[in-house]
Amino acid sequence: MNRIHHPQAISVPRAARHLLTFLLGLLVPITASASTVAEATATIFGPQVYVFDPGMPMADIQGVADRTFAKMESNQFGPERCALLFKPGDYTVTFNVGFYTQVAGLGRNPDDVNLRGGVNVNAKWMPHANATCNFWRTLENFAVTPSSTKGITRIAVSQAAPLRRLHIKGALHLFDFDENNNAGWASGGFLADSVVDGEVLPASQQQWLARNCSWSKWANGVWNMVFVGVVNPPQGEFPAPPYTVVARTPIIREKPYLQVTDAGEFVVFVPELQRDTQGVSWAKGPTPGSAIPIDRFYIAQPATANAAAINAALATGKNLLFTPGIYRLDDTLKIVKSETVVIGLGIPSLVQTTGKPVFSVADVDGVNIAGLILEAGTVNSSSILEVGPAGSRADHAANPTFLVTAQAAMR
Repeated sequence: MNRIHHPQAISVPRAARHLLTFLLGLLVPITASASTVAEATATIFGPQVYVFDPGMPMADIQGVADRTFAKMESNQFGPERCALLFKPGDYTVTFNVGFYTQVAGLGRNPDDVNLRGGVNVNAKWMPHANATCNFWRTLENFAVTPSSTKGITRIAVSQAAPLRRLHIKGALHLFDFDENNNAGWASGGFLADSVVDGEVLPASQQQWLARNCSWSKWANGVWNMVFVGVVNPPQGEFPAPPYTVVARTPIIREKPYLQVTDAGEFVVFVPELQRDTQGVSWAKGPTPGSAIPIDRFYIAQPATANAAAINAALATGKNLLFTPGIYRLDDTLKIVKSETVVIGLGIPSLVQTTGKPVFSVADVDGVNIAGLILEAGTVNSSSILEVGPAGSRADHAANPTFLVTAQAAMR
């Protein structure tokens, strides 16, 4: 009995120890596969951020995605915001993406997360499949293998709906069909750092900007299509056909993104500055850059964060991560440290209530602001974002500030 209460006194033969180690190792994947979708919101990012892992039941993940879309499909002026994030692995799900919804993979590279089925944006909520109001949603950092018989991913969007770091394993259509099988209108979008294995068909899409992408073919243009640093751009010059091609991207730093490491830790990966590029940043291996541990971020929640608390965190050198929601600010958020990273999950809105700028950036190098909506309130603001003091002549060309997928809005 003493040996039961004092396991350190047990003598186990070497062969038995190897067998015990093997059996205990088998328990790890069993435990992982037993996880439930209820755990998806039990993270440091709060209840509006779902973090899925491939051990969760696919039907439960599908249910969350369907319920999210049902709430957000036509919710263009509502207060709700959400993020659907996928840890590395394979998922069998098919869903649509509505307003104020971010869908993102948490791997280092897009192919670390493969959504087998489909991730689409349709325009069925508008008459005649009109996608000209399909704003404010993001898809980034995952691969999608469409299960449709024609192998098509459909992303019918217009402005303020960036697509980044995608691997579309099939064709990509940038419009939706109406009830008479005609192409509904769409009016502009943005695709970056992405690979489409098949053809990109804009059809009725009026304008588009693609940067550092590749595809098998770009099919057509309507008004104005711009291609920068793209592999295999369409042939011709504006205005007939309406193509503007810049062979290489002069300077770029791709958008920072949330990642889960092999050890299961959250980090924010910051791609390094690149010059004179063509094609995707992950073509020859992982995107070059560096990871910032999540404990070096102030994680803002809309119910508790205010301008004073956020500025206190910035003053201590913290970076910022805004979780989904609307943040009403009575003061300017002051970024004073070089290379500060500010990112949003679930397309949060930052609303200035006193007529001041939402952000002011000091005369420093390498600030990154990404994934936010910066919004003027009912009191007039002369500016929403200020970078550097008036009259500054400091040269930041070696490490410039980037404003990435942040939208300015007035209501």
